[in-house]
Amino acid sequence: MSLTRRLLSFSTIPAFSALIPFVILPVLARAAGADAWVAIAVGQSVGGFLALAVGLGLNVSGPTLVALAAADERAELFARGTRARLALTLPALVIGSVVAGALAPPAHALSAALMAVAITLGGLTASWYLIGLGTPLPLIGFELVPRAVATAIGAVIVVVGGPVWAYPVLLIAAIIGGVAAYALRVVRPRDLVTGWAASGRFARRQLSAAATETVSGAYTALAVSLVTAGASTSQAATYVSGDKLWRMGQTVVGAQGNALQGWVVEDDRAHFAARARRALLLHAALGAVGFACFAILGPWLTGVAFGADVAIDRPTAVLFGVATFCVSMSTATGRHVLIAWGRPRLVFASVVAGAIVGIPTTLALAGLHGAAGGATGLAAAEAIVLIMQVGMILVERRKVRR
Repeated sequence: MSLTRRLLSFSTIPAFSALIPFVILPVLARAAGADAWVAIAVGQSVGGFLALAVGLGLNVSGPTLVALAAADERAELFARGTRARLALTLPALVIGSVVAGALAPPAHALSAALMAVAITLGGLTASWYLIGLGTPLPLIGFELVPRAVATAIGAVIVVVGGPVWAYPVLLIAAIIGGVAAYALRVVRPRDLVTGWAASGRFARRQLSAAATETVSGAYTALAVSLVTAGASTSQAATYVSGDKLWRMGQTVVGAQGNALQGWVVEDDRAHFAARARRALLLHAALGAVGFACFAILGPWLTGVAFGADVAIDRPTAVLFGVATFCVSMSTATGRHVLIAWGRPRLVFASVVAGAIVGIPTTLALAGLHGAAGGATGLAAAEAIVLIMQVGMILVERRKVRR
């Protein structure tokens, strides 16, 4: 598949799929009130973090594994990865529902808990496998369409005065149905319930990539929860607006990163150097566009989408823009260079440093400066990750030259 076609396919389809849960947010902000708005956001935050744990790092390393595997070994690779993630799902669902319900406004604790369950189940996605295969179309039928239908029906229910929890219930059904239907297309039912020893070995090999994504989620996916714990409800609601716009941008960054990941190492890495440079340039361009959009349009966009009462101010918008540029670049330096070089531990070290800086900074500054403080913590964390990864790449290149 050509680079242009790969970018169009794997940037648009996963981006639309990931954006679907956010389509209902303007409806909630206006029709259901601030408490429901914060509750759903908390559920998405907690669920997004746990989805990274359930995903077992396959968003980071999965496409590369599939692209390099022999054709007759790929179905078994899919089965091992799916079984390993299923083993993590049940405890994650329990933890997520309890934590989200406790953090949310009491009147909407159930909605927050159910939303955490729905987003956590998203960690079972088959996108990593399809990206590695270079076949994007099944993502439409098995992920995008069911979620879009659930979201549309959920939005109608909320608008006509129905319960907010109906939306996450519909989303749960859509995600389970889509994931199960595609899994049974690839493997037999018994392949999903046998071979647990092989899945355990697979999970152990994935620990570095899984830890990388999970630690990263401590200051990205959990940012809303951290700000909610440290700031007032009104400032938390404002931060949620910026966070949701930021996550919409992140779906594009992540989709481009996924699209390029298998391409960079195709043909047994024969074109790796040139393709890695192109990946870095593409992510630099995307990050610059993201920064400009946030810095210039962020306050206006959040006001139009979510309401003037929860729109972010200019300094907060600029900080979200800095975080956008940094995470776009670190997607390339991490996934397309360090992971492809077989250095996942270096990526993990960089995100640990980001978490060490980001978590306490977000908690402390959110209490002092509200939404702007939370955005400062996020930007600082992403900047640390990028700076460390750039330094690691330079050090590794010097080693090779010597």
